[in-house]
Amino acid sequence: MNMKQLAVLAGVDVSTVSRALRGDSSRVATATIERIQRLAREAGYVPDPVASSLRSGRSRLIGVVVPVLSDIVMAILATAIEEAFRELGYLSAVIATHGDAGVRSAAIDHLLGHKVAGFVLCDTEVGCAIPSQLETEPIPFVYAMRRSDSAVSVTADDYRGGALVGEHFAAMGHQHVAVVPGPAAASTSLDRVTGFTEAVMDHPHMKLMAGTAVGGFGVDDGHRYALQMLDSANTTPTAIFCANDHAAIGAGRALADRGLRVGRDVALVGYNDIPQAAYLETPLSSVRTDLESMGRSAAQCLVSLMEGRDAHSLALEPTLIVRASSEKVRGRVDQPPTSRKDAIQSTKSSQLSAR
Repeated sequence: MNMKQLAVLAGVDVSTVSRALRGDSSRVATATIERIQRLAREAGYVPDPVASSLRSGRSRLIGVVVPVLSDIVMAILATAIEEAFRELGYLSAVIATHGDAGVRSAAIDHLLGHKVAGFVLCDTEVGCAIPSQLETEPIPFVYAMRRSDSAVSVTADDYRGGALVGEHFAAMGHQHVAVVPGPAAASTSLDRVTGFTEAVMDHPHMKLMAGTAVGGFGVDDGHRYALQMLDSANTTPTAIFCANDHAAIGAGRALADRGLRVGRDVALVGYNDIPQAAYLETPLSSVRTDLESMGRSAAQCLVSLMEGRDAHSLALEPTLIVRASSEKVRGRVDQPPTSRKDAIQSTKSSQLSAR
């Protein structure tokens, strides 16, 4: 089936079909776009990439650069981006850089050599300029997940997400709280921690405890950071916010290692609401953002830029999902031990009582 036949099937002209397949909501009603894209899928319509590339001098290939693909959050985002571009007649080439600037540069060079039509960049770092190749090449690009102050980006409102956790801890009556950050160069971590910290500062009765270890997004990062913080602090926090769910899982293990119970002695909240969060032994509270919507919006922004239309940065609204790891109000439970020694002694006493 070609575009003309699809237009006859949809009862519209060819130009409307073309715009609908590109997701051009500025000139085609959203309902019409959805109907035509559904008809295209059902009819097995496939755009002609050769004809398109001959007209534009560019392929129908999109470069998607991510830090890792082993992380479930990035995998969900990359899948949403790929599906959105496929529906619009583009093919995505996804490359993981592992946070290495040299790998990132080589990946961009490689994709430019294949005449990509545009880029979605998901691994920008705070303070880093636009990749040098993209400053000179007339290739449109957008950022996704990580924000950029110098280019169009589609992100979560991570500042607001962190603030939601700070407000939640205040409402639950916590006084001594702590935060486990992610990588220092990740805008996602910076914004989440800043939002949380400033929300805590709005409540004078709350005290924010800080660790000195290097943060990160991995399970081992959260475990290492939380252990260092627990072992060096004079007072055990009653609530901990982690910059992502994997770090929260590691922090939960650290609490158990020190004889503390998640959701009972210490409240714990993560970020991203990965599918596993709800199925942990103590279900994990977490901040959720619609990653599929983020990926689709990034794809639509890039298509707009490729077609010479305006595109604007977007920050999606997050939601805090409260589960057993943080739902208890501090005023209704016993106060937790104030030191690591007291925590271990309390656990031993409970075990002896049970016997």
